[in-house]
Amino acid sequence: MRKLLLATSALTLLATAAAFPVGAVTPATFTLTAGALSISAPTGSVSLGSQVAATSSSTIGGQLGDVTVSDQRGGVTTWTASVISTAFTPAAGPADPASNVSYAAGVITASGVVATAVPALNLTGVSTVVTGASGGISTATWNPTISVVVPANFAPGVYSATITHSVA
Repeated sequence: MRKLLLATSALTLLATAAAFPVGAVTPATFTLTAGALSISAPTGSVSLGSQVAATSSSTIGGQLGDVTVSDQRGGVTTWTASVISTAFTPAAGPADPASNVSYAAGVITASGVVATAVPALNLTGVSTVVTGASGGISTATWNPTISVVVPANFAPGVYSATITHSVA
C-alpha cells in the first residue's frame, strides 16, 4: 500500500508539473530611426566653355557635374530637387540675366526611386528640376547641362554665376 501511495503521489506531482509549466517571458523591441534627405552638387568652379563674342545672340553650355539626392528617411516618400541661378556677371559691363539660363537634368541613374526630370528654361526663381517617389531608402544621380543664352554684342570676359541646388 505504501508503494502504491508513493507511486500515486509521484504521478500527481508529475501531472501537476506538466500542467503548470514554469517560464520567464521577456519582451524585446528595436527602434528604427529616420535618416536624412540630402542633396550634393559640385562645389568647385565649373567651366561651361568659351566662344568668340558675336554680333548675334548665341548659346553656350556644358555639364555641371554629378548632382545626387540621397533619401535615407525610409518608408514611402517623395522629394523635389530644385535649382536657382544668379545672373552671369563679368568684371565690367552688363550681366547675362538668370532668365537666360536653362537646366536639363539629362539621364538619371536611380536606385530605389522613380525619378523624373523636369526641364527648367528660366532659373530666375527656384525651379523644380527632378522629382522622386520612393518606397524606401534611395538615391538618384544626374549630370545636368546648363545652357546660357549670350545676347548679341556682349563684351568679352569671364562671366560667373552661382547655381544653387536644394531638395525638399
